[in-house]
Amino acid sequence: MADLAALLDKEASAEIDAILAEARERASAIVADADAEAEAVVAKRERAAKAARDATLVRARSSAQLEAASQRLQAQQRAIQSVFDAVEERFDALPNDADRYRGLLDGLLREAAPAVGGRPNAIEVAPGDVELAREVVAAAGMDAEVRGADDVRAGVRVVAGSVSVENTLPARLEALRDELASDVARVLANPEA
Repeated sequence: MADLAALLDKEASAEIDAILAEARERASAIVADADAEAEAVVAKRERAAKAARDATLVRARSSAQLEAASQRLQAQQRAIQSVFDAVEERFDALPNDADRYRGLLDGLLREAAPAVGGRPNAIEVAPGDVELAREVVAAAGMDAEVRGADDVRAGVRVVAGSVSVENTLPARLEALRDELASDVARVLANPEA
């Protein structure tokens, strides 16, 4: 019986060792699978974090480029406006040079008069230009009333009945503003052009 107990003990020990070996093997496989899964999760999260970082960088770069372009455009618009403001100031200074201004009024008057389709009955100018305009109208051989108009500046408005034609430097500047603005922008962008 002692032999039987020893034999049973030996078989039980062998079975325990086999179960233990199998359990260790399974545990090793489970740990290896868990390690592989953990590495895959870490790699996936690293890729996601890198993609998110890259997307954030792209958005930040795009936003910065957009802001820089906006600031350049605003600066360009301010520069263009300052050019137009300087031109307007020169318009206001024209009457100070009577000889030059007389020639300008004469030219503007002679351009506008035929456009009314008949003999003008009134010539409107800035209130400060009335006397000079009377001289110009008389020199042009026109028989028209010359009167001041607060809304006319650096030029003339020729009236014939219900038809009127305005020929002023500010109106001409405004008519060409878009075209001139693009020319000014081109010069500002490349001063050597």
